[in-house]
Amino acid sequence: MTGYAVVLASGELERVQAVSMISSIAASSDTPVEVFVTMNGLSAFEKDRIESGDFQVAGPAGEAMLQSGGDEVPLFFEQLERAKGIGPLEVYACEMVMDIMDTDLDDYVDVFDDTLGVAGFLNRASDKQVLFV
Repeated sequence: MTGYAVVLASGELERVQAVSMISSIAASSDTPVEVFVTMNGLSAFEKDRIESGDFQVAGPAGEAMLQSGGDEVPLFFEQLERAKGIGPLEVYACEMVMDIMDTDLDDYVDVFDDTLGVAGFLNRASDKQVLFV
């Protein structure tokens, strides 16, 4: 295994935050990480959603994160951006979901390295431990 390939398919704040923390810590330990954001996971990265703070929250941990305003732990998009400057971390948006949602990378916060289809992601993930969230 030469790192982690994380599939983020959920838009729940708690899950998106967990992916950012796991990915950031792995990358800061010089472990390569590739995050593939697909399905409802992409909605959490929409510029409008981030500006409004209108996140899908599943429980009290998510509520506490929103109330802290990123003071104790940076929110997922900030954490991913910082980690990309520290270690080997790449974040990709799913082309298929963007096509069906009629969006492009300009609709999302500037954390994505590029877009990929599922086949492209699987190719990049072939030597990595795959985690699905």
